[in-house]
Amino acid sequence: MKKKISIAAVISLISLIANAQTYEDFVSAGNNAAAHDSLSKAEQLYKSALRLAPQDYRNPLVYNNLAKVQQAQGLNDRALTSYELALNLAPQNVPILMNRANLYLLLGNQSKALIDYRKVIDVDPNNTDALQYIGYIFTKQHEFAKAKTHYERLLTIDPENYAGQLGVAILFQECGKPGDALARLTLLSEKYPDKAEIYSVKAEIEAEAQQPELAIMDLNKAISLEPNNKNFVLTRGFLHYNQKNYRLAKQDFEHAIELGVPRGQLKKELKECK
Repeated sequence: MKKKISIAAVISLISLIANAQTYEDFVSAGNNAAAHDSLSKAEQLYKSALRLAPQDYRNPLVYNNLAKVQQAQGLNDRALTSYELALNLAPQNVPILMNRANLYLLLGNQSKALIDYRKVIDVDPNNTDALQYIGYIFTKQHEFAKAKTHYERLLTIDPENYAGQLGVAILFQECGKPGDALARLTLLSEKYPDKAEIYSVKAEIEAEAQQPELAIMDLNKAISLEPNNKNFVLTRGFLHYNQKNYRLAKQDFEHAIELGVPRGQLKKELKECK
């Protein structure tokens, strides 16, 4: 949700932009523009700072900020270029490496994300975020032994790390050990009763095990925690649909459409639910 900008903040922002002359002025105005969601203006201001002082030692951070506002505008190719320029100047900067890795992962480029996360570990061996993402990528690539090694390293550093604990449960699911996965997820649901994703993953495993009633119960819990999660609602709708409970399926499908699922995606199911 966009922040509500006060008139005073707008006047201050306009003044900063209008008076920007030095490198510091442009960077400060860019930071203020970014903070007030004036992303295109922030991009222009950061570029002005870089043009004014192309050799300044602070430029890696300016390139990083530039990449973030470009990414926020959906200009992902530009953002990757800006991250590259930042890392050319500061190749071991962990926050910038993490930002680029996260963007690669968001874009589905797991191999390049993995390279950056490993560079982070080279610099900071105890970086739990990087270890978690490496474990996640190896799980998705079915490199289960490597995933397990990285999750174990993570949980040795931080035994209560939620993402690591959930990652291990999903690892067991992916490598064909649903019983172990469910046992871990049940423990997690007791420790973190307000985490909707735990119940969603449990439901997925239960559905695969031909236990739709249990899956629906867990999805009910997930939806009670995140009522506007269209994926949860849609998944429950298909469970009802597969059980030929068309009335409840239709309710969920219509709700999922209200939450943003394209109606055309459910054309066949809605027709059968009449």
